[in-house]
Amino acid sequence: MSSTATAPSRPTPGQASRFLAQATFGPTPAEIDRVVALGYARWIDEQRAAPHSQSHFDWLVAMGRNTEAFKGNGINAPLEATLWRKFIAAPDQLRTRAAFAFSEIFVINVLSISASWPMFGAASFMDTLSTHSLGSFRAMLEGVTRSLAMGCMLTYRGSRKEDVKTGRSPDENYAREVMQLFTIGLYELNPDGSLKLRDGKAVETYTNDDVRGLAKVFTGWDLAGQESDPECQRRPMALNPANHSMSEKRFLGTVIPPGTGGVESLRIALDTLCAHPNVGPFIGTQLIQRMVTSNPSPAYVGRVAAVFADNGKGQRGDLGAVLRAVLLDPEAREPDLHSPTWGKVREPIVRFAAWARAFGASSRNGQWSMPDTTDSTIRLAQSPLRAPSVFNFFRPRFTPPNTAIAQMGLVAPEFQITDETSVAGYLNFLAIYVDRGWEDVQTDYAAEAALADDTHALVRRVALLLAGDAFNTATARVIADAVAQIPAARKLDRVRAAIMLVAATPEYLVQK
Repeated sequence: MSSTATAPSRPTPGQASRFLAQATFGPTPAEIDRVVALGYARWIDEQRAAPHSQSHFDWLVAMGRNTEAFKGNGINAPLEATLWRKFIAAPDQLRTRAAFAFSEIFVINVLSISASWPMFGAASFMDTLSTHSLGSFRAMLEGVTRSLAMGCMLTYRGSRKEDVKTGRSPDENYAREVMQLFTIGLYELNPDGSLKLRDGKAVETYTNDDVRGLAKVFTGWDLAGQESDPECQRRPMALNPANHSMSEKRFLGTVIPPGTGGVESLRIALDTLCAHPNVGPFIGTQLIQRMVTSNPSPAYVGRVAAVFADNGKGQRGDLGAVLRAVLLDPEAREPDLHSPTWGKVREPIVRFAAWARAFGASSRNGQWSMPDTTDSTIRLAQSPLRAPSVFNFFRPRFTPPNTAIAQMGLVAPEFQITDETSVAGYLNFLAIYVDRGWEDVQTDYAAEAALADDTHALVRRVALLLAGDAFNTATARVIADAVAQIPAARKLDRVRAAIMLVAATPEYLVQK
């Protein structure tokens, strides 16, 4: 069955808005009109063909951040500036949104980058994900593996070959996580993402011997140039042959013969990982979770994994085709919007970016001044490229304990950072921006103010931009009546109240 078989050719504005909430950092009036005009598939094809917007690394250079004043770990505000700049304003939104989704699979933290110029290292890492997010998974995995930021995060930068005399062994950190988190997962999977069972038990995908064998592959990789040069942060790590293990390397049924050099060993290892049958369902499930719904059906996962295995042209790992399948699947486009098991909690970064995009927030001076938003008490409990560990802000299989979700055997990843404190922190942080912006990041609400005399029309517009056709009309009426209590002369107050009330509703906080 084609993943586009039941998708309507001309979506309504509400359907277009809901689609854009999955495919981008949030709908804008112009993009809603574009999707209505083109249809889902043509919009995706247009985005796949769109040129790359300015990279994070190049923007930092253009803004003069490659000076000694910005060199150390302590000054990273410009990193937030360029990340939010693209989340909010980049025209290649599908690529930008997909790169963020991958940043929650291939996880680094800017504070883990032990080399000089960590801000540039983190920016370069996100650029690597963006470069490959609609391209080849195999190319992305190599880009991630040879990234200095990842080499620092998982401590294999400068890993040295084994030495029997001293008892030294290669660093095993990346070898373990590239399997567990980045490619194949802990247990063997069926094509639909369900566990393969042997004698009623899950089957592990790798052993400690596989980790030790694969760890030898990542020895000898280190800086490509002078650490004092910011450009070194975006060059792929280079091989120092003297530090690379030349012994036999065994892992996942593959044997790299003794005497095989580092570049060839890396090629064989990455080819082996990418060819593993788990990769399609393992990565496909997480992309669905990050962009569409927390609990996709096995059939949905199976259709996406099949596209990962073959894009229809005999190519494996075509991420543009995979994302197309994720977004055009009948379950994504025509779900039961009333089902309590369908959808996902919008993570705070996406919630905030969606507000900014919906109402035209922009940087008045081009600086895009944005803070680290990690604090859960007064900010978002989440800030891009600042996850506390390689396991991300939340795990894909997280289930809030002692809840109906747990009783039903479902998962809700984003609930791992959702509690009384973070919910209040998000609303307080958003209220500041909705009311007065932040330094140079501002919006004027001109289109919304023009509707302020008719609070029902105003709320319909706000709900369309934030929640699409998933917003409850009864809730909209209650909000409109409440906003009408504000004197009509206070147009902007009405607009701000409408936005805050819609942004606080379950219909917005849960993406359908």
